[in-house]
Amino acid sequence: MIISDELMAAFLDGNTSAEDTMSVLHAARNDEELQEIIRISDEVDKDLANSIDAPEVIPMAAMAAQQKENYLCDIECEEFVLHQLGIEATHKSLLDEAYRNCWLKEKGVPLYNIGRLLEKNNLSVSRRYASTIDDIERLLEKGNQLIAVVDNDWLDGLPTDSENQTPNHAVAISSLSAAANEITLFNPYTEEDLTVYGIPAFVKAWERSNNYLVVINTTDKFIYEPYPIGLDDVVLSADLVELQEAIAENAHEIWAKNRTEQGWTYGPQRNDAKKETPDMVPYCNLPESEKLYDREMAMQTLKLVKKLGFDLVKRNDYGKGS
Repeated sequence: MIISDELMAAFLDGNTSAEDTMSVLHAARNDEELQEIIRISDEVDKDLANSIDAPEVIPMAAMAAQQKENYLCDIECEEFVLHQLGIEATHKSLLDEAYRNCWLKEKGVPLYNIGRLLEKNNLSVSRRYASTIDDIERLLEKGNQLIAVVDNDWLDGLPTDSENQTPNHAVAISSLSAAANEITLFNPYTEEDLTVYGIPAFVKAWERSNNYLVVINTTDKFIYEPYPIGLDDVVLSADLVELQEAIAENAHEIWAKNRTEQGWTYGPQRNDAKKETPDMVPYCNLPESEKLYDREMAMQTLKLVKKLGFDLVKRNDYGKGS
């Protein structure tokens, strides 16, 4: 198969559909030049990622990928969870759904997409970083299903030398025994239905994903526990602090525009029946309590962007043509 320059450029930019992505990967199997281009691109991406100056960047886009073939460990874990909850689903149907929605990339499923197939099957799913063994024990006791992301080499007792090694493998947690210091996992990389590991080895492997945990249950049994990403260690530059006011004001404008389209108008007191609200005023006329809420949301969003490993760069090209 001949890969056009346009398709290859889109692939390297991460802008191809699942079908086009697989076409490029299949073509690369027998084309050493394509393999080299993809390898160099991956190295460049890693260099860029390593150059980012952010505090304890969490691996949101890391791939839960390690499997004997095709990077399907997350698909198998989600299939395992569905069967545990008595929901029938074939491997092929889940794979097709993952491809159709572009949740499965050429090298696996990004952490932020783990659980999407379970959501499609009407299950409640929440995702959290910085979880603990105590969290796992408590959540299992409440009847939840859990998927964790680990570095499989560390799990197998073969730690890599690189401290920058990213998590690469999804496992479903079946049970945990604090007394025996053991955890039982469904690990797609093994031949066993369930495999028992020592908790210390699991914790070391799990740390590589910033203790990422996906919590799943049926909608009638799910107890929602908000668990936002911790951002206390993120410090914003002066430019970004100034930017929060612009974001806060624009967020109010978006809210007001949506309310206007829904028929809401200004009123001295909130009246849902008449669709009146005292907040239907310019941002500058809002009470400080309302401004504080908008500012806090803007500040937390900016911090989250930095925590996830991205940088916002201010351009100094005002007045110039694009």
